[in-house]
Amino acid sequence: MAKDVNPLISVLMPVYNGQQYLAEAIESILNQTYKHFELLLLDDGSSDNSAQIIKEFKDSRIVYVKNETNKGLIFTLNRGIGLAKGTYIARMDADDVSVANRFEKQISEFEKDEKLVVCGSFIKTFGNGSEEYISHIPVTNAQILSSIFFACPFAHPSVMIKKDSLLQLNEFYREDYKHSEDYDLWSRLVFIGNSKNIPEFLLNYRIHDKQVSTVFEDHKYQSVSKIQINLLSQFNIIPTASESKFLLNLFKGISKQDENYLNSGVTFLDKLHHQFAIKYPKYIEEHSKVLVSRWVKICGNSGMGLLNIKLAFKLPFFKVKYLKFKDFIKLLYKTLTKYSQLDKN
Repeated sequence: MAKDVNPLISVLMPVYNGQQYLAEAIESILNQTYKHFELLLLDDGSSDNSAQIIKEFKDSRIVYVKNETNKGLIFTLNRGIGLAKGTYIARMDADDVSVANRFEKQISEFEKDEKLVVCGSFIKTFGNGSEEYISHIPVTNAQILSSIFFACPFAHPSVMIKKDSLLQLNEFYREDYKHSEDYDLWSRLVFIGNSKNIPEFLLNYRIHDKQVSTVFEDHKYQSVSKIQINLLSQFNIIPTASESKFLLNLFKGISKQDENYLNSGVTFLDKLHHQFAIKYPKYIEEHSKVLVSRWVKICGNSGMGLLNIKLAFKLPFFKVKYLKFKDFIKLLYKTLTKYSQLDKN
């Protein structure tokens, strides 16, 4: 079969009462330098002027789809996947702004690596009076696989996915993982093929009070814990309740003023390190760096003075070359200032 030199992208943009920023988001897609796409505007039963704003755009690449009632983000995204005609599926939110060459750069990455299944990018946050900054996330396949236990490795609205790879999953976005449905998807998709993030910002990510990620921040961690357990099963680890709690605290970046708790953490991380080395031996150096970085942060947040430093060097696989200089400086500062960020439960 001949290679498609101009593959179609299906852009999924869910919309629910998004009139305030919708036009700007749509324009940023229509102005892409890569032109061969369909833009599925998925109206999830909006009651504001979203539909009218959409209908003002006269572009044949726009496909307007409306749920008669508000079905929620997961239903709407899954509906969009079912309607998508493209070789690739790109995500976009109705309150963000894509950089003009985003699609062009992502398509180029898929052309360079036939095993690539998902490609995201750095994002630049803006809005709500906050200072603009570029969010740096794992870039390579090794970094993504190594860090996915402790953080969501992609900015959801920045990603492009190979549709054939997505269709290998039995389910796409799952209701059982509401408010962390993207993290759940990545936790399954990254084991199908390669993944990467382009190390430059290709999306302007808007911060505002009404966005779902802000409103439900306190309700997502049950889903995160389930996802972490699913990830560990890929490495033949069935965690105890205390190990699951420790892993969730690593995700949150919080610790305990408890030496026994941290010693148990050393044992768990050593087990994870061993199992990761079996499954991905060529990535073990990167995995070691990620584990050391996370561990040093947790030790620094424990608020136990000089014991912080002693514990930080206790990992059996610790090597000086795995320790980032900035992480060590932060550890020293936290130790000297008796800083703590603790689990209150």
